[in-house]
Order: sequence, then C-alpha cells, then structure tokens
Amino acid sequence: MRPFTIAIFTLSLALSGPVAGADVDELLAQCEDCHGSGGISSDSDVPTIAGQNATFIEKTLRSYQVWGRPCIKSSFRHGDTSRPKTDMCQVAEGLTSEDIKALSAHYSAQPFQTANQPFDPDLAARGAALHQQRCEQCHEQGGTVPDRGPRLAGQWTPYLRKALKFVPTGEHLVPPAMESAVDDLAQGDIDALLNYYASQQQ
Repeated sequence: MRPFTIAIFTLSLALSGPVAGADVDELLAQCEDCHGSGGISSDSDVPTIAGQNATFIEKTLRSYQVWGRPCIKSSFRHGDTSRPKTDMCQVAEGLTSEDIKALSAHYSAQPFQTANQPFDPDLAARGAALHQQRCEQCHEQGGTVPDRGPRLAGQWTPYLRKALKFVPTGEHLVPPAMESAVDDLAQGDIDALLNYYASQQQ
C-alpha cells in the first residue's frame, strides 16, 4: 500500500464539525445537513449513505479519524448554509465509538434511493460486462448489494469518479484487490463502469 498524503476531497459522510459524545439525534441532523433527509443526497458530489452496509460506514468513519481518506472543506447543503465549511477528518475526530456505531446502524437501516442522473446506454452495456469481470466479487449483484463493499448501483457518479481518482495516488486507502483493479483501469473503462452504475435507477 502506498503512503498517503493529506488530500483535497471529501469522499463520504459529512457532519457539521467534531461533537464528542453528542446526542445521536443531533448527530443525525448534522449528517443530513450535507447528505440530505434520511441520508439520501440531492447533490451529485455528496454520496447517499442510506442503505449502505453498517460495517462499511463504521470503517469509513474510522478511516477518516486517521486521515485514511481524502478530506477538503465542504459547504453545508441544507439548513444554515452560511456556517463555516467543514471536512470529514475534522468531523470524525470528535466521534466516539458509540457515536460511530449508532450512526452506522441508523443509516444502514434506511432505504437506499437511486440517483436520477444521465447515462449513455452503450457505455452502460459495456460497463455491465466490466463490472462482472472486475467488480462483482466485492460489489455483488451488479453493485446493488452493500455487503463486502458499498453499494455502487444508483450512487451519484460524480462522487464515485472523484473517489476513484484518489485510489491510485494512495490518498484513498482501499483493500489491495481494489487498489490493483483500479490501477489497471483505463479512463474509458471507468467511464463505462460509471455509466453502468448510473443506469440503475428506480
């Protein structure tokens, strides 16, 4: 695994700032000021966290606590949008183990909602084949099952594209199998995969 550096992109769950041992309802409200009601994002650069695997959410938050994922300052999307920007590494450092477990359990129990976004049908067909060859082992049933990895099907693809961008640089720490798979993907392959995930809409 490559050494990682402090990066410049927020990849996942965003709260409003470090709140050690805060009330869970307060933390949930803060999450949704970026991720939307129920964890369903309306912004293409912010992931939907509803319906993701609890273990994945927990590992993601713990990774932010040790700067294992890129972080930049991000504006609030809901509520008081005039508040100062925050970032996930700042946020996660203020969460207790109990906070992390409570947030992970809550959002994993919420229904996922696919993003309404454009896609190219021809690229999506190519991406479906690539997914079966390269991604299905960890992102099962076409990326619809959040088990060994997060749900990809129906996730915002601008977010996914930026997430993938930081894997080859070592700034987004992932399992070795995913690191080697992403390193080997041409840009056209990534475009095809993202169109496939975008095509899976309710």
